[in-house]
Amino acid sequence: MGARRIKQQQEKLGLLHVLTPRSMKWFVAVSLLLAVSWFVNALYAPTTLPFKTIQVYGELQWLDRQELNSLVLRDLQGGFFSLDVNGLKQNLEQHAWVKAVSIRRVWPDVLQIMVTEQQPLAVWNEDSIINQAGELFAPADGQFPEALTEINGPQGMHQVLMEHYNTLSGMVASLGLTIKDINVNERRAMEVTLNNGVQLLLGRVRDESESATEMMRFVRAYTATLAPQIDRVQVVDLRYTNGLAVRWKQQLELQGNNNNSALKAG
Repeated sequence: MGARRIKQQQEKLGLLHVLTPRSMKWFVAVSLLLAVSWFVNALYAPTTLPFKTIQVYGELQWLDRQELNSLVLRDLQGGFFSLDVNGLKQNLEQHAWVKAVSIRRVWPDVLQIMVTEQQPLAVWNEDSIINQAGELFAPADGQFPEALTEINGPQGMHQVLMEHYNTLSGMVASLGLTIKDINVNERRAMEVTLNNGVQLLLGRVRDESESATEMMRFVRAYTATLAPQIDRVQVVDLRYTNGLAVRWKQQLELQGNNNNSALKAG
């Protein structure tokens, strides 16, 4: 009995010897580390603090809001802490009509998404759209908004022609006219068609100030003499240094008698 008591006392002393103040510090530190790790893992679990309110903002004209909401729900993976915000932002910005996305989390369960829509300026080469910043994007469905000006030209010239369009459209707007389309051939000669069907021939695309100088000759001629008879004008050639030339629509007269007729250009 005495030997057993002595052995038990030795084991207790050994345990006390192991749990020294230094060992206790390490024990506490490791325990805290494990507790923090567990807590962080619990916070970032997808089921922790799920979003109960999702608010999608933005002035949308071309984007379908229901389609946008479906995209958000499809890519929404995780809760308040675990959501991959950058991943969601990148996925939404892959939609052709989405210009930019900003995302904000509001404690404890609200997700706010601000969507900036593309602002179309013109159709480029029949297969893409130029936005207000001069960037190209192509809707997945290949459908373009109606009434957009069409700009056609050599590849890589869309930004240059956008600047020309902005300048020239502002000038003809003062006459109550708009630009229907702009066509630039491989030699960079520009042809502008107005909404009234009149075609304007301009010189080669260089600096937009040169195109503006040519267009100004049309503006002055329109104001001075062409406006009352613009319906008779087919083409205005502005490639002259100090003037312009007008090609009038052909006047057709019906001649003949009975059922026999001939068309003659007058």
